[in-house]
Amino acid sequence: MFGSAETTDFYVGRKGAYQEILEAMDILIENKISPRIQVFVNRNNIGELGHIENLIRERELEARCRAFGGAFSCFLHQGSCDGENEKWYDAWITQEDLEKIPPFLEAHTLRHFGKENLTDVFGRTEQALYEELIADSSTASYVSQSPVFYIDKDFNVYPNISTPAPHWCLGNLKRDGAGAVLENYEESRSAAQHTRLTVPLCEIVKAQGDRADRGLFGREDYIELMLNRYCREMGK
Repeated sequence: MFGSAETTDFYVGRKGAYQEILEAMDILIENKISPRIQVFVNRNNIGELGHIENLIRERELEARCRAFGGAFSCFLHQGSCDGENEKWYDAWITQEDLEKIPPFLEAHTLRHFGKENLTDVFGRTEQALYEELIADSSTASYVSQSPVFYIDKDFNVYPNISTPAPHWCLGNLKRDGAGAVLENYEESRSAAQHTRLTVPLCEIVKAQGDRADRGLFGREDYIELMLNRYCREMGK
């Protein structure tokens, strides 16, 4: 969810999405399944967080879950700055914005993540991460012993690391076959994997980062943002 009905429908990209969420919560509770509300927050919608709190209280979500032995949960975060969410980079939440989060939602968020303060949830400023990472000449492999893949409607395959962009593509199941796709993954042949494996992190961040920006990011999410930007620029 993103706030009010109008705001949620806008971000989801479908009229009626907010109402569908409310109906889905009722169906879950009727079947003794506790719903969990995940709220994506940026500077454009942070002023609507009171609406989320009112929604939880007015629909008595906590009490209704307790009635069948369940536990309602809710949490806020900014999400990863990739895919469609990267459009909101200029409205990314800052440290000052955290003070606008209602105590009720703050408590739920800290409980969900098992953290003691919101900074641990939302991360550090781009300014701080930039200064740290421009001194980091390391490279890294994205190959995992237990990988997860995303397959789109055209059977293109991507590692489930970031957005399914061309620079992450490992091949096509129908055209190339599963063996070739897996080999491309294991050998880091997608442009994004190859770049992260061969280009020092400091070069990626120097080329794409903003040492003055105060938006808050988790370290790995920020690295992926820089990598996606770098790969798009190199692919032009």
